[in-house]
Amino acid sequence: MNKLIDGHNWVYTVHVLLVAPMLILIPLSIIYKKELNLSDNLVMMLLYTLIAFGIVVLLYHGNKLRTVL
Repeated sequence: MNKLIDGHNWVYTVHVLLVAPMLILIPLSIIYKKELNLSDNLVMMLLYTLIAFGIVVLLYHGNKLRTVL
């Protein structure tokens, strides 16, 4: 457990546990609300882009964390 916060590992841990889930879950919650006055195609493109960034962040920092543990 202590290895998760040593050196730069805390950055990877924060990204895996907080940033990536927020990038994935916030757009998913907005998809179901859809109370924005933007076109549906634009909103969907932005939301899918955020989900993709969340997945990339999760995979990148998860792999970095896995290699140092």
